[in-house]
Amino acid sequence: MTPRSQAPAVPGSDNKFLPWVQALRALAAFSVAFSHVEFDAANNGGDPSGLLNSILKFFPWYGGVDIFFVISGFVIVHASALLFKTAHGPITFLGRRLARIVPLYWIVTTLFILMLLLDRSAIHGDIGSPVYCLAGYFFIPVMRPDGLVQPAYGLGWTLNYEMFFYLVFTPFILLSRHKAVLGVVGLLGLLVLVGQTFGFHNTPLLFWSNPIILEFCAGMVIALLFAKGIRMPEWLRPVLVVVAITALHINATISLNERAWAFGIPATILVMAAGLGRANRHEPDRALVGTSGRCVLRDVSYPSLYHAQRINIMAAFAPRLRGGGDHLCCVGAGHRTNFSTADQPVFGTAPNPLFPPRRGFWIGV
Repeated sequence: MTPRSQAPAVPGSDNKFLPWVQALRALAAFSVAFSHVEFDAANNGGDPSGLLNSILKFFPWYGGVDIFFVISGFVIVHASALLFKTAHGPITFLGRRLARIVPLYWIVTTLFILMLLLDRSAIHGDIGSPVYCLAGYFFIPVMRPDGLVQPAYGLGWTLNYEMFFYLVFTPFILLSRHKAVLGVVGLLGLLVLVGQTFGFHNTPLLFWSNPIILEFCAGMVIALLFAKGIRMPEWLRPVLVVVAITALHINATISLNERAWAFGIPATILVMAAGLGRANRHEPDRALVGTSGRCVLRDVSYPSLYHAQRINIMAAFAPRLRGGGDHLCCVGAGHRTNFSTADQPVFGTAPNPLFPPRRGFWIGV
Protein backbone atom coordinates (compact mmCIF):
# COMPACT_ATOMS: atom_id res chain seq x y z
CA MET A 1 0.00 0.00 0.00
CA THR A 2 1.27 3.43 -0.87
CA PRO A 3 0.17 6.90 0.21
CA ARG A 4 -1.52 9.16 -2.28
CA SER A 5 -0.27 12.66 -1.70
CA GLN A 6 -3.27 14.14 -3.45
CA ALA A 7 -5.79 12.34 -1.21
CA PRO A 8 -7.51 14.98 0.95
CA ALA A 9 -8.11 14.02 4.55
CA VAL A 10 -11.39 15.86 5.11
CA PRO A 11 -14.94 15.39 3.92
CA GLY A 12 -16.19 17.31 0.97
CA SER A 13 -13.61 15.83 -1.35
CA ASP A 14 -13.89 12.91 -3.70
CA ASN A 15 -12.84 10.65 -0.82
CA LYS A 16 -16.36 10.83 0.61
CA PHE A 17 -17.48 8.41 -2.10
CA LEU A 18 -17.09 4.97 -0.60
CA PRO A 19 -19.32 2.75 -2.72
CA TRP A 20 -17.61 -0.52 -1.90
CA VAL A 21 -17.87 0.06 1.83
CA GLN A 22 -21.58 0.69 1.33
CA ALA A 23 -21.89 -2.44 -0.80
CA LEU A 24 -20.08 -4.49 1.85
CA ARG A 25 -22.43 -3.14 4.49
CA ALA A 26 -25.43 -4.17 2.37
CA LEU A 27 -24.04 -7.67 1.92
CA ALA A 28 -23.39 -7.90 5.65
CA ALA A 29 -27.00 -6.89 6.32
CA PHE A 30 -28.35 -9.61 4.05
CA SER A 31 -25.89 -12.08 5.58
CA VAL A 32 -27.16 -11.45 9.11
CA ALA A 33 -30.76 -11.45 7.89
CA PHE A 34 -30.25 -14.86 6.29
CA SER A 35 -28.86 -16.26 9.53
CA HIS A 36 -32.04 -15.17 11.30
CA VAL A 37 -34.15 -16.62 8.50
CA GLU A 38 -32.43 -19.97 8.96
CA PHE A 39 -32.92 -19.86 12.72
CA ASP A 40 -36.61 -18.96 12.46
CA ALA A 41 -37.22 -21.56 9.75
CA ALA A 42 -35.49 -24.31 11.73
CA ASN A 43 -37.49 -23.52 14.87
CA ASN A 44 -40.79 -23.40 12.99
CA GLY A 45 -40.39 -26.47 10.80
CA GLY A 46 -39.68 -24.43 7.71
CA ASP A 47 -36.50 -26.30 6.75
CA PRO A 48 -37.52 -29.97 6.59
CA SER A 49 -34.78 -30.82 4.10
CA GLY A 50 -32.06 -29.19 6.18
CA LEU A 51 -30.91 -27.13 3.19
CA LEU A 52 -30.75 -23.83 5.06
CA ASN A 53 -28.86 -25.46 7.90
CA SER A 54 -26.34 -26.89 5.44
CA ILE A 55 -25.83 -23.46 3.89
CA LEU A 56 -25.27 -22.00 7.34
CA LYS A 57 -22.60 -24.58 8.10
CA PHE A 58 -20.89 -23.82 4.80
CA PHE A 59 -20.53 -20.12 5.60
CA PRO A 60 -20.92 -18.17 8.89
CA TRP A 61 -23.64 -15.76 7.76
CA TYR A 62 -23.93 -14.34 11.28
CA GLY A 63 -20.36 -13.10 10.76
CA GLY A 64 -22.00 -10.12 9.09
CA VAL A 65 -22.25 -8.65 12.59
CA ASP A 66 -18.46 -8.60 12.81
CA ILE A 67 -18.28 -6.84 9.44
CA PHE A 68 -20.75 -4.27 10.76
CA PHE A 69 -18.62 -3.62 13.81
CA VAL A 70 -15.51 -3.00 11.73
CA ILE A 71 -17.44 -0.75 9.33
CA SER A 72 -18.91 1.10 12.30
CA GLY A 73 -15.45 1.95 13.61
CA PHE A 74 -14.46 3.08 10.13
CA VAL A 75 -17.53 5.24 9.54
CA ILE A 76 -17.46 6.91 12.95
CA VAL A 77 -13.92 8.18 12.44
CA HIS A 78 -14.52 9.07 8.79
CA ALA A 79 -17.78 10.92 9.43
CA SER A 80 -16.42 12.83 12.44
CA ALA A 81 -13.57 14.49 10.56
CA LEU A 82 -14.96 18.01 11.05
CA LEU A 83 -15.77 17.40 14.73
CA PHE A 84 -12.29 16.59 16.00
CA LYS A 85 -10.67 19.29 18.15
CA THR A 86 -13.89 21.30 18.40
CA ALA A 87 -15.68 22.28 21.60
CA HIS A 88 -19.08 21.21 20.26
CA GLY A 89 -17.77 17.97 18.74
CA PRO A 90 -18.66 15.54 21.55
CA ILE A 91 -22.21 16.85 22.01
CA THR A 92 -22.86 16.96 18.27
CA PHE A 93 -21.52 13.47 17.73
CA LEU A 94 -23.38 11.82 20.59
CA GLY A 95 -26.59 13.66 19.77
CA ARG A 96 -26.51 12.40 16.20
CA ARG A 97 -25.86 8.83 17.26
CA LEU A 98 -28.65 8.84 19.83
CA ALA A 99 -31.09 10.29 17.29
CA ARG A 100 -29.95 7.67 14.80
CA ILE A 101 -30.43 4.63 17.02
CA VAL A 102 -32.61 5.24 20.07
CA PRO A 103 -36.06 6.01 18.57
CA LEU A 104 -36.10 3.00 16.25
CA TYR A 105 -34.69 0.65 18.86
CA TRP A 106 -37.16 1.77 21.51
CA ILE A 107 -40.04 1.27 19.07
CA VAL A 108 -38.95 -2.26 18.22
CA THR A 109 -38.22 -3.15 21.84
CA THR A 110 -41.63 -1.90 22.93
CA LEU A 111 -43.37 -3.88 20.18
CA PHE A 112 -41.48 -6.99 21.20
CA ILE A 113 -42.35 -6.63 24.88
CA LEU A 114 -45.99 -6.02 23.97
CA MET A 115 -45.92 -9.21 21.92
CA LEU A 116 -44.65 -11.12 24.94
CA LEU A 117 -47.36 -9.64 27.14
CA LEU A 118 -50.08 -10.53 24.63
CA ASP A 119 -48.76 -14.00 23.88
CA ARG A 120 -47.38 -15.45 27.09
CA SER A 121 -46.60 -18.74 25.32
CA ALA A 122 -43.76 -16.90 23.57
CA ILE A 123 -41.94 -16.54 26.90
CA HIS A 124 -39.72 -19.51 27.65
CA GLY A 125 -39.35 -19.25 31.40
CA ASP A 126 -38.73 -16.08 33.36
CA ILE A 127 -37.16 -13.36 31.19
CA GLY A 128 -36.49 -11.10 34.14
CA SER A 129 -37.93 -8.24 36.16
CA PRO A 130 -39.09 -4.83 34.92
CA VAL A 131 -35.63 -3.55 35.83
CA TYR A 132 -34.19 -6.06 33.37
CA CYS A 133 -36.47 -4.76 30.61
CA LEU A 134 -35.61 -1.13 31.41
CA ALA A 135 -31.89 -1.92 31.26
CA GLY A 136 -32.38 -2.98 27.66
CA TYR A 137 -33.80 0.43 26.76
CA PHE A 138 -30.64 2.08 28.07
CA PHE A 139 -28.18 -0.39 26.47
CA ILE A 140 -26.97 -1.76 29.79
CA PRO A 141 -25.95 -5.44 29.55
CA VAL A 142 -27.86 -7.49 32.13
CA MET A 143 -27.83 -11.25 32.59
CA ARG A 144 -31.09 -13.11 32.10
CA PRO A 145 -32.09 -15.90 34.49
CA ASP A 146 -30.97 -18.43 31.88
CA GLY A 147 -27.43 -16.99 31.93
CA LEU A 148 -27.49 -15.14 28.59
CA VAL A 149 -26.42 -11.51 28.61
CA GLN A 150 -29.07 -10.15 26.27
CA PRO A 151 -31.76 -7.49 26.45
CA ALA A 152 -35.44 -8.40 26.28
CA TYR A 153 -35.23 -7.85 22.54
CA GLY A 154 -32.43 -10.28 21.75
CA LEU A 155 -31.01 -8.58 18.66
CA GLY A 156 -30.19 -5.55 20.80
CA TRP A 157 -27.04 -7.17 22.15
CA THR A 158 -25.11 -5.68 19.25
CA LEU A 159 -26.29 -2.19 20.13
CA ASN A 160 -25.01 -2.70 23.67
CA TYR A 161 -21.56 -2.83 22.10
CA GLU A 162 -22.26 -0.01 19.65
CA MET A 163 -23.46 2.45 22.27
CA PHE A 164 -20.59 1.65 24.60
CA PHE A 165 -18.17 2.30 21.74
CA TYR A 166 -19.87 5.63 21.04
CA LEU A 167 -19.66 6.66 24.70
CA VAL A 168 -15.96 5.80 24.86
CA PHE A 169 -15.30 7.62 21.59
CA THR A 170 -17.22 10.80 22.52
CA PRO A 171 -14.72 12.55 24.86
CA PHE A 172 -11.79 11.73 22.58
CA ILE A 173 -13.33 13.90 19.85
CA LEU A 174 -11.83 16.86 21.70
CA LEU A 175 -8.45 15.62 20.46
CA SER A 176 -7.08 15.40 16.95
CA ARG A 177 -8.22 12.47 14.82
CA HIS A 178 -4.90 10.66 15.18
CA LYS A 179 -4.81 11.04 18.97
CA ALA A 180 -8.48 10.16 19.30
CA VAL A 181 -8.04 6.89 17.43
CA LEU A 182 -4.94 5.96 19.44
CA GLY A 183 -6.70 6.87 22.69
CA VAL A 184 -9.82 4.80 22.01
CA VAL A 185 -7.82 1.85 20.71
CA GLY A 186 -5.55 2.00 23.76
CA LEU A 187 -8.43 2.25 26.23
CA LEU A 188 -10.52 -0.54 24.70
CA GLY A 189 -7.42 -2.68 24.27
CA LEU A 190 -6.60 -2.23 27.97
CA LEU A 191 -10.18 -3.10 28.93
CA VAL A 192 -10.03 -6.33 26.92
CA LEU A 193 -6.59 -7.20 28.27
CA VAL A 194 -7.66 -6.77 31.89
CA GLY A 195 -10.96 -8.53 31.32
CA GLN A 196 -9.43 -11.52 29.59
CA THR A 197 -6.52 -11.78 32.05
CA PHE A 198 -8.21 -11.22 35.39
CA GLY A 199 -11.92 -11.31 34.55
CA PHE A 200 -14.68 -9.03 35.76
CA HIS A 201 -17.45 -9.93 38.19
CA ASN A 202 -19.48 -6.95 37.01
CA THR A 203 -21.78 -8.06 34.16
CA PRO A 204 -21.49 -4.92 31.99
CA LEU A 205 -17.69 -4.86 32.27
CA LEU A 206 -17.55 -8.59 31.58
CA PHE A 207 -19.70 -8.04 28.49
CA TRP A 208 -17.79 -5.01 27.17
CA SER A 209 -14.37 -6.61 27.72
CA ASN A 210 -15.15 -9.28 25.14
CA PRO A 211 -12.49 -9.17 22.37
CA ILE A 212 -15.25 -8.56 19.81
CA ILE A 213 -15.14 -4.89 20.77
CA LEU A 214 -11.67 -4.68 19.20
CA GLU A 215 -13.39 -4.95 15.81
CA PHE A 216 -14.43 -1.31 16.23
CA CYS A 217 -10.77 -0.49 16.82
CA ALA A 218 -9.80 -2.25 13.61
CA GLY A 219 -12.26 -0.11 11.66
CA MET A 220 -10.92 3.05 13.31
CA VAL A 221 -7.37 2.21 12.29
CA ILE A 222 -8.49 1.58 8.69
CA ALA A 223 -10.23 4.98 8.70
CA LEU A 224 -7.03 6.60 9.96
CA LEU A 225 -5.07 4.99 7.13
CA PHE A 226 -7.72 6.19 4.68
CA ALA A 227 -7.50 9.74 6.02
CA LYS A 228 -3.72 9.69 5.60
CA GLY A 229 -4.16 8.80 1.93
CA ILE A 230 -3.01 5.18 2.21
CA ARG A 231 -4.27 3.16 -0.75
CA MET A 232 -3.57 -0.39 -1.85
CA PRO A 233 -2.93 -1.60 -5.40
CA GLU A 234 -6.10 -2.55 -7.23
CA TRP A 235 -4.87 -6.10 -7.86
CA LEU A 236 -4.52 -6.66 -4.12
CA ARG A 237 -8.17 -5.95 -3.32
CA PRO A 238 -9.71 -9.08 -4.96
CA VAL A 239 -6.92 -11.17 -3.47
CA LEU A 240 -7.83 -9.97 0.02
CA VAL A 241 -11.50 -10.64 -0.63
CA VAL A 242 -10.75 -14.23 -1.63
CA VAL A 243 -8.52 -14.71 1.42
CA ALA A 244 -11.17 -13.30 3.77
CA ILE A 245 -14.04 -15.35 2.33
CA THR A 246 -11.92 -18.50 2.44
CA ALA A 247 -11.05 -17.83 6.07
CA LEU A 248 -14.73 -17.32 6.93
CA HIS A 249 -15.60 -20.61 5.24
CA ILE A 250 -12.88 -22.48 7.13
CA ASN A 251 -14.00 -20.93 10.42
CA ALA A 252 -17.74 -21.45 9.78
CA THR A 253 -18.16 -24.09 12.49
CA ILE A 254 -15.92 -22.47 15.10
CA SER A 255 -17.51 -21.57 18.43
CA LEU A 256 -18.91 -18.06 18.69
CA ASN A 257 -16.66 -17.60 21.72
CA GLU A 258 -13.80 -17.40 19.22
CA ARG A 259 -15.52 -15.05 16.78
CA ALA A 260 -13.24 -12.07 17.53
CA TRP A 261 -10.42 -13.71 15.63
CA ALA A 262 -12.32 -16.27 13.55
CA PHE A 263 -14.66 -13.68 12.02
CA GLY A 264 -13.13 -10.39 13.14
CA ILE A 265 -9.87 -10.77 11.24
CA PRO A 266 -11.54 -11.72 7.92
CA ALA A 267 -14.04 -8.87 8.46
CA THR A 268 -11.17 -6.45 8.90
CA ILE A 269 -9.55 -7.69 5.70
CA LEU A 270 -12.83 -7.20 3.80
CA VAL A 271 -13.22 -3.63 5.05
CA MET A 272 -9.62 -2.87 4.10
CA ALA A 273 -10.27 -4.17 0.60
CA ALA A 274 -13.46 -2.12 0.35
CA GLY A 275 -12.18 1.12 1.84
CA LEU A 276 -8.54 1.44 0.85
CA GLY A 277 -8.87 1.13 -2.91
CA ARG A 278 -8.08 3.87 -5.37
CA ALA A 279 -11.44 3.37 -7.09
CA ASN A 280 -13.21 5.07 -4.16
CA ARG A 281 -12.46 8.44 -5.70
CA HIS A 282 -14.76 7.71 -8.65
CA GLU A 283 -18.45 8.48 -8.87
CA PRO A 284 -20.16 5.63 -6.99
CA ASP A 285 -23.30 5.40 -9.12
CA ARG A 286 -21.52 3.92 -12.13
CA ALA A 287 -18.67 2.32 -10.23
CA LEU A 288 -20.98 0.25 -8.08
CA VAL A 289 -24.20 -1.20 -9.41
CA GLY A 290 -25.95 1.35 -11.59
CA THR A 291 -28.82 3.66 -10.84
CA SER A 292 -31.53 1.25 -9.70
CA GLY A 293 -29.19 -1.08 -7.82
CA ARG A 294 -27.53 1.85 -6.10
CA CYS A 295 -30.80 2.82 -4.45
CA VAL A 296 -31.16 -0.65 -2.96
CA LEU A 297 -27.62 -0.78 -1.63
CA ARG A 298 -27.79 2.72 -0.20
CA ASP A 299 -30.94 1.92 1.72
CA VAL A 300 -29.66 -1.26 3.37
CA SER A 301 -28.01 -1.02 6.76
CA TYR A 302 -28.06 -2.64 10.17
CA PRO A 303 -31.33 -0.94 11.18
CA SER A 304 -32.88 -2.81 8.25
CA LEU A 305 -32.61 -5.91 10.39
CA TYR A 306 -34.77 -4.25 13.00
CA HIS A 307 -37.32 -3.33 10.31
CA ALA A 308 -37.42 -6.96 9.28
CA GLN A 309 -37.79 -8.08 12.86
CA ARG A 310 -40.73 -5.73 13.30
CA ILE A 311 -42.47 -7.61 10.51
CA ASN A 312 -41.50 -10.91 12.15
CA ILE A 313 -43.04 -9.68 15.39
CA MET A 314 -46.32 -9.12 13.59
CA ALA A 315 -45.89 -12.46 11.85
CA ALA A 316 -45.81 -14.15 15.25
CA PHE A 317 -49.56 -13.63 15.36
CA ALA A 318 -50.09 -15.09 11.88
CA PRO A 319 -49.65 -18.90 11.92
CA ARG A 320 -49.29 -19.00 8.15
CA LEU A 321 -45.95 -17.15 8.31
CA ARG A 322 -43.90 -20.10 9.51
CA GLY A 323 -41.50 -20.98 6.74
CA GLY A 324 -38.11 -19.57 5.92
CA GLY A 325 -39.32 -18.21 2.60
CA ASP A 326 -42.00 -16.13 4.29
CA HIS A 327 -39.49 -14.76 6.74
CA LEU A 328 -37.11 -13.94 3.92
CA CYS A 329 -39.88 -11.96 2.25
CA CYS A 330 -40.37 -10.17 5.55
CA VAL A 331 -36.73 -9.11 5.54
CA GLY A 332 -37.11 -7.28 2.26
CA ALA A 333 -40.61 -6.00 2.89
CA GLY A 334 -39.75 -4.92 6.41
CA HIS A 335 -36.99 -2.71 5.17
CA ARG A 336 -38.72 -1.20 2.19
CA THR A 337 -42.05 -0.52 3.91
CA ASN A 338 -40.79 0.66 7.27
CA PHE A 339 -38.02 2.95 6.10
CA SER A 340 -40.48 5.61 5.05
CA THR A 341 -42.47 5.35 8.29
CA ALA A 342 -39.65 5.25 10.85
CA ASP A 343 -36.20 6.14 9.54
CA GLN A 344 -36.95 8.94 7.14
CA PRO A 345 -38.84 11.23 9.51
CA VAL A 346 -36.23 10.72 12.25
CA PHE A 347 -33.08 10.87 10.16
CA GLY A 348 -34.13 13.29 7.45
CA THR A 349 -31.39 15.85 8.08
CA ALA A 350 -28.26 13.85 8.86
CA PRO A 351 -25.62 13.67 6.10
CA ASN A 352 -24.47 10.33 4.76
CA PRO A 353 -20.70 9.96 5.23
CA LEU A 354 -20.47 7.36 2.48
CA PHE A 355 -22.56 8.98 -0.25
CA PRO A 356 -23.34 12.55 -1.32
CA PRO A 357 -26.50 14.17 0.14
CA ARG A 358 -28.69 13.72 -2.91
CA ARG A 359 -31.78 12.15 -1.40
CA GLY A 360 -31.89 13.95 1.92
CA PHE A 361 -31.53 11.08 4.36
CA TRP A 362 -28.80 9.15 6.09
CA ILE A 363 -28.43 5.41 6.22
CA GLY A 364 -25.50 4.77 8.52
CA VAL A 365 -24.06 1.99 10.57
